[in-house]
Amino acid sequence: MGERDKAKEDQVAKLFETIRADARLPPLGRIGHRRSLEQQVCTLALTAATPKQKLIRTFALYKTLHPESVSTQLSQVASFTGLHAKDNPTFSRYSIAVWRKNDSETGESMYWVGAELYWSAAAEFFDYHFTDDLYNRNAWKKSVAAQCRSK
Repeated sequence: MGERDKAKEDQVAKLFETIRADARLPPLGRIGHRRSLEQQVCTLALTAATPKQKLIRTFALYKTLHPESVSTQLSQVASFTGLHAKDNPTFSRYSIAVWRKNDSETGESMYWVGAELYWSAAAEFFDYHFTDDLYNRNAWKKSVAAQCRSK
């Protein structure tokens, strides 16, 4: 089934921050443990099914042999500045999830990487509790594999 690789998550997070710094974009706060992202990456590693994509510029799930290398998908998410002008940034946090699974044929470690941008904690709380998203906020759970739900 594979397992979460926290050391690789830290490496990918450093890449993410380096991409933003090189582009002279403001730093984002890192969410160290984001259950929804971890479960989606686990599901992808387990099923190898292509996930339903969210807003593509704020979310990436991809498979790689070398998570410590910059990928196009990671670069796109890390370089995203927001849906509005610079004076109104919409995202202030990000999370990274890395799942390692050995290839059944070669025995080589493959990694599934997830990167996602998030609003501030206050904005997210408001959205989840006081808007129409209240009824849809847990819809992502329907696409999580049963084996990944307790992760």
